[in-house]
Amino acid sequence: MNCYNPLLLVSLLLVLGGCATTARITNTPVSDQIPTNRQQITTGVKGQRSDDAFFFISLSGGGTRAAALSYGVLKELRDTTYNDKDNGTKRRLLDEVDYISSVSGGSFTAAYYGLYGDRIFEDYESVFLRQNVQKTLLGSVLNPFNWLRGLFTGFNRTEKAIDYYDTNIFKGGTFNDIIERDGPFIDINATDLGIGARFSFTQERFNMLCSDVGTFKVARAVAASSAVPVAFAPITLQNFDTCPDRDPDWYSPDHVNFKDNTRMGAVLAAYKSYQDKQGRPFIHLVDGGITDNLGIRALYDRVELMGGARNTTRAMERLPRYIVIIIVNAETRPENPMDSRDTIPSSIQVVDAVSSAQIGRYNVESLALLEEGYKKWAAELSTPGHTVTPFFIKLDFQSIGDKQYRRIFNNMATSFSLPDDEVDKLIEAGRQLLLQSPAYQELLQMIRDEERKQATR
Repeated sequence: MNCYNPLLLVSLLLVLGGCATTARITNTPVSDQIPTNRQQITTGVKGQRSDDAFFFISLSGGGTRAAALSYGVLKELRDTTYNDKDNGTKRRLLDEVDYISSVSGGSFTAAYYGLYGDRIFEDYESVFLRQNVQKTLLGSVLNPFNWLRGLFTGFNRTEKAIDYYDTNIFKGGTFNDIIERDGPFIDINATDLGIGARFSFTQERFNMLCSDVGTFKVARAVAASSAVPVAFAPITLQNFDTCPDRDPDWYSPDHVNFKDNTRMGAVLAAYKSYQDKQGRPFIHLVDGGITDNLGIRALYDRVELMGGARNTTRAMERLPRYIVIIIVNAETRPENPMDSRDTIPSSIQVVDAVSSAQIGRYNVESLALLEEGYKKWAAELSTPGHTVTPFFIKLDFQSIGDKQYRRIFNNMATSFSLPDDEVDKLIEAGRQLLLQSPAYQELLQMIRDEERKQATR
């Protein structure tokens, strides 16, 4: 007798997936809002970094493909050095990064670097990039023990993923561990499913929930950032009513005329919605790629909500000479076989095409918005005696000149399991795309020119 019955297994999984289970709540309430201190961009990016540049990196979604590509970019920044103008010592460009914003697959790289710094170059490949995470998580779904857990404890694929990430990748790390390391500000982004808005794991946002982000597990935040709807259940936070209701420190009606700025008005309305404790007692989070698959809206929203670049730099107590923005975009444009035949596309093909089209169009709009914004910020900060030079560095597979090589990357899967040779190609692509970027070369040339000026003084 064959004890394995596929029909019975599928039926059971559908029952488990369809059962209404109580979400596991792990964010903790506080009786008063916590001072943000180093937990926000305006005060959390000083450390040993130079005041000369504001350096922002965004890491897109795209599973292991995005994680490996962004890791390659970090490796190249690590290996790019310059002479410190104050003491003449060698400094790495990586150490100048102020702010890393991430979504979905890119959040694994951002969170690992935020927790462990240079250790990422020692073991990240073996710990995550070269692991078949997808197979491990799928195996958990087929484990009868987890079926029982699902029936009685609310355990699901998402909780299994969190357990795996926490045990094998992030080792129980919390946001307090990231804050204490005094590295760049790490902004992990998910999507608030209830209102269709971006949600950042920052103390500022957690203050609106009367909660403490410092004690929150990094693994759970990364799982939320990469929780593809249907495949993974949402991660749920409780919106506590245990602290005084106060607006964020940066908010002032004098900063922006929100009535005339529809986009910023919508962002502000999303923030204010968390004050509705009765109407929104629980916040359900899914993949951040739904609202911003490039991870760049976090920077744009921050600066604009503070009333522009001058207010932002005033809060940061620094006036940079350079604004450096690096966008690591792992978006693919695979060959589309549906256009080569007259058969009606399947439901899966339709859903995939619609999702890709929406994300792709929104990416274009987000890039255009940020590109316009950073030029405006540089002009706003510049004076006759102090010029602020902006560098907008976009890295994507479409920038690869060789058509055959470009096709290889564009046809790589969006999954959490890639062959080692593809991981190797992606890491090297991250390095080469950065090196070959004209804007990046302009930045390096300006740095070298400054070094020569210092040497002749």
